[in-house]
Amino acid sequence: MPVTRSHCRNPSPMRWTIWAVAAFLLADSAHAATETRIRSIDIAHDSDAYVANVLMFAPVVTDVAWQVLTDFDHMAEWVPNVRESKVIVREPNAVTIEQHGVAKFGIASFPYVSVRHIEPDPPQTIRSTQIKGNMRRLESLMTLAAEGNGTKLVYHLEMVPGAFAAAVMSKEFLEHELREQFGAIIEEMVRRSR
Repeated sequence: MPVTRSHCRNPSPMRWTIWAVAAFLLADSAHAATETRIRSIDIAHDSDAYVANVLMFAPVVTDVAWQVLTDFDHMAEWVPNVRESKVIVREPNAVTIEQHGVAKFGIASFPYVSVRHIEPDPPQTIRSTQIKGNMRRLESLMTLAAEGNGTKLVYHLEMVPGAFAAAVMSKEFLEHELREQFGAIIEEMVRRSR
């Protein structure tokens, strides 16, 4: 049956249903692709300390993953909870960075400032230690390794929140922040590899 102008102007309810289902499936598959890149998040909470281990996969070569993870001056452009990020000291084998942002989960949120000493060992590890900020203690280690057609990322975090952050912090809050942050970082890696 030939398509007439009336068919184009007044699509049937069945056509709208098909388009709605297709849009849902495409959105859901994009969400699933992001989820499979973050393979696992394990968080332990003991007293006032949190320890998190995140296993991820980025479908990019290690060099691209490294460039994104160490592009501290531009992180505010693609990491959702970062409002400002800049290198304030450069040394031969380390940098000191300062970041400002707002961590949010549901109705809970808190602004943060973090000054961290970063020790990169290209292209395998990035060690970070907070020297000033809202957390009483914050240390992390990111490890990169080639895997198949991409890069395996292993992130280890040890954190003791300060008083204000501790009031809203929970395992669920931290998992949300890690998932959102690393999902955006891996998306930036993919964008740069195209």
